[in-house]
Parts: sequence; structure tokens; C-alpha cells
Amino acid sequence: MKELIIWGVHFPAGSIALFAAIASFYYPKGSQKHRRAGRYFTVAMLIMLASGALGALFIPSPDDAFLAAFIIYTVFTAWLTAYHSPGQITKLEYLALAYIVLLGLVALSIDSQWDKIRDPNVYIIWPIVALMFAIGDIKHIRSHGLHEYKRLSRHIWRFSFSLIWAALAFGDKIIKILHSTIEEMLWVLLTPGIAVLLVALYWLIRINPRLSLFALNTASTSVRPKGNLP
Repeated sequence: MKELIIWGVHFPAGSIALFAAIASFYYPKGSQKHRRAGRYFTVAMLIMLASGALGALFIPSPDDAFLAAFIIYTVFTAWLTAYHSPGQITKLEYLALAYIVLLGLVALSIDSQWDKIRDPNVYIIWPIVALMFAIGDIKHIRSHGLHEYKRLSRHIWRFSFSLIWAALAFGDKIIKILHSTIEEMLWVLLTPGIAVLLVALYWLIRINPRLSLFALNTASTSVRPKGNLP
């Protein structure tokens, strides 16, 4: 059952998410094609994460289940940032904040002696990452929604954070298909994630009027009709 979920749902959905993300980076921001690619990415990622969490229950693997739960948050908030109009805050933002705080508390409560945990040291990092996201959510809520390049930066950062994990999962599955190991083909695992990181940094610099000489017209690109996905 686990293999069916992983190879029949998880891997195909992750592949679709990866290619949809490439398309969303390629197409002009705010265009119809960009929004359509973002829609495919969001749906494919949520399917991939849900199936990954379900597959982790069969192993069982608390690490994979926790990671899936965490990335669901970043995918959702990246989508929510672009879905809402500038300055719009709803109950969904509060729900996302409560969710990430809860995940941080779960990470803190993980027993390092639990034999199902492969790397207990990772759970020292997750509460810190959760705190960073929670602070971002609080600022977003207190300012009644972000505007212009700050809103785009939030969308790109969370979108890219989610995508990096999808790229790592994609590389991991390729290694398994080739019947190799991560140690032997580390470059296959890391190259997609590094590429995503570099592209994300490019866009974060480009949309920032203080850092870019050819900054985007954020006033026009940040205004999108409600109901359209990124």
C-alpha cells in the first residue's frame, strides 16, 4: 500500500508541482499563465504532501509526517498571500498562525529518545523556523496585510521554501529509481534545490526597489483580482 501511494500519487504529484513551479517562475508575474501555473503547483503540492504524510503512517516515519505537515503550511500561506487582495486579512490568516505555532510546540515536545526518530537534532531547528514564520504572520496580521513588494516577497519566499522541499523529494526519488544512494549521487539530490534557491534570490532582489535597478512595477503586479491563484 505504501509503495502504491508513493509511486502512484506522491511522486507524480511532486513532479507536476516541480514543473508547474518552473512555469510560474518563467511566465510574467500576474499574468494569466502565471496564475494558472501557480494553481497547478498549489493543488499538486497539497496532493503530494497529503499522500506523503499518509505514506509515512505506514512506515511509520514521524519525520516525514511532520515535514509534510510543515510544508502544507508554507504552501497554503504562499497561496493565501497572492489570493487575497492587498491589505486583506481574514480568519484564514489567524488559522495559519495558530497552525504554525502548534507545529512548533509539537517539535519542542518530540522525545529525542524515541526510536522512530531518525535525526533528533532536526527538531531543534524546526521550532526556530516555526517561530520565524509565526513572527511573519503576526506582522502580516498587525499591518492588516502587506502591500507592494513586501507582499510579493512573502509570496515568493514561502512559495520557494515549499518548492525546495519538492525539489529535494524529486531528487531523492530519482536516486531510488536508479538504485543508487544519496552518498553516491548527492549532486542529483542537491542540484534542483540549489537551482530553486538561486531563482528565488533573483526574484527577491529584482522586486525590491532598494536592491534592483530594474525593479518590477510592484504597484501593478501586486494587485490581482480576488479569487485568482498566483
